[in-house]
Amino acid sequence: MTRAIALGSAAALIGATVRVAVVPVVVTPLFDDVLARQDLTRLVPLLLLGGALALLGAALLWAQDTAFGRAAAAASAGWRAALSARLVRRVPGTLPGSSGGLSARLLADLREVETFVLFGLGGAVAESATLVAVIAVLMWTDPVATATLVALALPAVLMLRVIGRRIEAASDLHLAGLERVGARLQEAFRHHETVRTYDADAFMAERLERDNRATERAMARRTTFAALQVPVSQVLVFGAIAALVTLLAQRAAAGVITTGQVVTFVTLVALLATPSQLLPKSVALAQQARAAWRRLATLDAAGPGQDDAPDQAPAAAPAAGATAGSDGAATRPAPSLRLTNVRLRVPGGPEVLRGGSLDLPGPALVALVGPSGAGKTTLLRTLLGFVPIDEGDVDVCGASLAADTGRVRRWVAAVAQGTDLLSGRVRDNLTLGRGVDDAALWTALEQVGMADTVAGLPGGLDTDLGEDGGGLSGGQRQRLAIARALLGDPAVVLLDEPTSALDAVAEREVVAVLRRQAERRLVLAVSHRPALVAVADLVLRLDDLRLSPVETTHEALSQALAADA
Repeated sequence: MTRAIALGSAAALIGATVRVAVVPVVVTPLFDDVLARQDLTRLVPLLLLGGALALLGAALLWAQDTAFGRAAAAASAGWRAALSARLVRRVPGTLPGSSGGLSARLLADLREVETFVLFGLGGAVAESATLVAVIAVLMWTDPVATATLVALALPAVLMLRVIGRRIEAASDLHLAGLERVGARLQEAFRHHETVRTYDADAFMAERLERDNRATERAMARRTTFAALQVPVSQVLVFGAIAALVTLLAQRAAAGVITTGQVVTFVTLVALLATPSQLLPKSVALAQQARAAWRRLATLDAAGPGQDDAPDQAPAAAPAAGATAGSDGAATRPAPSLRLTNVRLRVPGGPEVLRGGSLDLPGPALVALVGPSGAGKTTLLRTLLGFVPIDEGDVDVCGASLAADTGRVRRWVAAVAQGTDLLSGRVRDNLTLGRGVDDAALWTALEQVGMADTVAGLPGGLDTDLGEDGGGLSGGQRQRLAIARALLGDPAVVLLDEPTSALDAVAEREVVAVLRRQAERRLVLAVSHRPALVAVADLVLRLDDLRLSPVETTHEALSQALAADA
């Protein structure tokens, strides 16, 4: 990108020089020698020289636009990749906006920067160079007239500065509005089935309308100020030129300058018409890009939500059922979880656990129950290193979670409430970028009872799924998510309500999968469903800031689940 900007700037500077050089090199001799002195022998050489300069200028303009076009594309793609990677690295729950809003922001804000680099930066360089070159030649031709012109142009410069500030403020409002509109659109499409079920299309349209109209008003305000720049500058510049022509006529009549010099001066001043139109537009684009850049800079800040686990390339996952990675990684540790005097609260919310201590050796299937809002999901997120504890210690497989979050996280897999499947191939949903061979994929699918289902799809592992795993039933999606978790051969598997949205048949299938996996792993599942809780080796209850075991008798379990209903 830097090289492209340098090449584009060089082409713009040379092009501006060529454009200005045409006047003293071709126009002045044409008037003073060919027309005034009737020296026709110089006509053809001057025309050939002028043609050559015109061709050179056209080639330079092409080089300028091409270079800045490539720079704009590279800048937008580079920033989009860097910012999205930085946002994805944040701790879950700390993103500075909704998914739809952030997506709109990365597209709309970067589009403003891209537009400036593509259309504004080249024009700013070329026309600024033209302006400087013209003033230099004018100063050499007639210093008095040039000083007068510069003084008369100062009001235009000051006015453009005032308008530019208004453009930047309006651009900030417009981009913020686009972010809100993106969030509203994402809501409507993401929850399309719910919207249609309740005939809520009018409600969703009303939600969109408020933000859409506000964005429209901000855009109109920005456009109004941007449109003012060219006419305001033209009016003020025309007044300056009118005064200048009067001065030149008086000096020519007094014999101070020649007719050729007057024509040269007027022609050069006419060349300023292009900068007077394009520079204000470049300034407007720069102000819009500056507002976008400032918003993007807030996303680039690490902030308190930045994940401090070390960046690592996707590792090759061991085959499901293995105890060591295929690349010779260390043997999987013995599964265990230990909490020592843990004090925990919902981020930005109430305390959910005080003095919690627990020692869970594996393998085992452990069910975690408790009333809604007690903090069960928060506890699972803590075990993943996503929620910090206020006091105490958390050890996973014998290692401190706080001291070695990145390493510990490789031993733990999680299945969130809801399936979190991507649109795309079954293979990609399983691997998520990890280097896993097909044999390992089929082994994991076999373990969750999905091998025959995937084999029966039109493309097998390469079958494309819709959004959120569209094309599969609820139970199939859940089992596919569990297969994904098993690919890394984790010591600990955490699940949040894995059967809450399933029918009885699908629930039995998923419970059977978890029961089998608990023979060699520590499986901790948040659940309020009797089918899962009944087969657990241990049932824990989180309630009233305490974490305590529940008797596994039928009566005790029934009472615990009834209390949470």
